[in-house]
Amino acid sequence: MVSFAIDGHEKLAPSRSAWVWFGGSTALKEGQAVCYNWDYGTATAFDGRRFNRVELPSTTNAQYFAGVAARKYSAVSGGQLIEIFLPGSVCNIYAKATCVIGTGLLTFDVTEDYEGYFRYEGLDGEGSAVPMQTVDRGTTAGLVMAKLQQGPPSGGLEVVQLVDDTAWVAMVGGTTLCIGVAAGSGDCEEEILDGTIEGLRKKIEIITTEVGTNNAKIHIENDDGRQSDGSYDLASVSLDAVGDQVVFQWVGGCWTILGGSGMEEA
Repeated sequence: MVSFAIDGHEKLAPSRSAWVWFGGSTALKEGQAVCYNWDYGTATAFDGRRFNRVELPSTTNAQYFAGVAARKYSAVSGGQLIEIFLPGSVCNIYAKATCVIGTGLLTFDVTEDYEGYFRYEGLDGEGSAVPMQTVDRGTTAGLVMAKLQQGPPSGGLEVVQLVDDTAWVAMVGGTTLCIGVAAGSGDCEEEILDGTIEGLRKKIEIITTEVGTNNAKIHIENDDGRQSDGSYDLASVSLDAVGDQVVFQWVGGCWTILGGSGMEEA
């Protein structure tokens, strides 16, 4: 991006960009997040296209944030070449949130109809951004100047509807935000399977209606997690009110609680 203005060196935001192939046929908004198509091609073969081809965020690619679209792109059948701003850049993100300069984080979403939008706060790292502009995009989504974070993957975020006395599924890693009706008949239960990448982080939080009499209950596979006090044999964590949250990390072959609030360990 080049400016011919005399003051271009002052007003041009510092950023790094790359050209990649977007494999989708949909339109893209400026600032919309995309992720690498990390499993492209034959798994047993070396294929560099896995990190120069991108797609809309999903529960299966959220650990591989690539960047955000540098401008809007019209829909093209069969895909197209696009420019993206990479982690570390100061650029526009496409957000649906009320933003205050230098305050909080926004993380890219994988939820249906909001793929690549920045709506809520997830984990820090690549795929999260610090707003660098005070603007209200809470009602109508739009552009917000932001600093894309670098570091370990944030893993993106998803919003999951809980149903009373019904099992639910959380994506691997990243942040799962739970909404739904009050539970009265029984717990809403989920099992976290063993991790496959050392250091993988997982956050779960209730953001709307209190779960109520029963809980959002997260089971640890093989009951071999590590509790917040350092003891082992963690079998489950329960959340039952707005704001309750837990953050796990896969370390040394087990899920370890890094922190949380309002949670009950068992």
